Amino acid sequence: MFAELNLFAKTELGRILVTLITIIVTLLIVKFLQKRARMQGATDVARQRRNLVLAKNLVLLTAVILICATWASKIAGAALSLAAVAGAMLIVSKEFLLNLLGTAMLAISRPYRIGDFVELENISGRVLDSDLIATTLAETMEGNQLTGHTVTIPHSVLLSKPVRNLTATGRFTINMLPVAVQPNENLQLQEQALLKAAFDICGSWIEEANRHFERLESRELVTLPSAEPRVLIELKTVKEYTFSLRYCCRPNERVKVEQAIIRQYLQTRSTFVAAPEEE
Repeated sequence: MFAELNLFAKTELGRILVTLITIIVTLLIVKFLQKRARMQGATDVARQRRNLVLAKNLVLLTAVILICATWASKIAGAALSLAAVAGAMLIVSKEFLLNLLGTAMLAISRPYRIGDFVELENISGRVLDSDLIATTLAETMEGNQLTGHTVTIPHSVLLSKPVRNLTATGRFTINMLPVAVQPNENLQLQEQALLKAAFDICGSWIEEANRHFERLESRELVTLPSAEPRVLIELKTVKEYTFSLRYCCRPNERVKVEQAIIRQYLQTRSTFVAAPEEE
């Protein structure tokens, strides 16, 4: 019986049936993986999505290998018969080959993972999906605020353009918040008000973030700044001062934390400024 099935699989009809069955089974497995991921809840969405994308790519790669093995003899014959037009095919498939090379570089260097915020080709977004050809981003604007749009970037871009990973430090990231101040104001009081607002908002996770950065430093052999808020003064012109507040937070909470710091700073600022005037 197995011998008959083997002989049937080597016929044209057998190859077509094996290919169709492989495609159907692959689609069913991918649907099952997606349904299972949705049923697991939203305790760690980024991790679940990374596992889903990894499992999906492994299933697709297995399906491609199985289909290529099924049609191996035909593919080899077609390759030999098309040797005369190989140059033209190479030109036509140049972008496809570059995308595969970009995928190989992505697998080796791992510049980003699912859930990371990245900047590439003047496009910023959160990585949603990555396959053998392209990466899909959920587009973001200033402050990692989602726009509701998605952008698909071919992996060939990775061969010639730098990738900026905004969340390379993992669970906690270091961010900069510029705050404009007037030159005639008391800069020391303004700095104290901004620092107090940052500590009030970020104080609950500063120790945890410092431990995370210490583990990352020992593992990656890098030097990272402290998680405690710091204020840097930038003198752009004689009439324009800017405080740059360095603070840390979780990547998906940047907009919420930044808004909370600004609102708290505006309230604290009025208190700090009014106190000397009353004296």
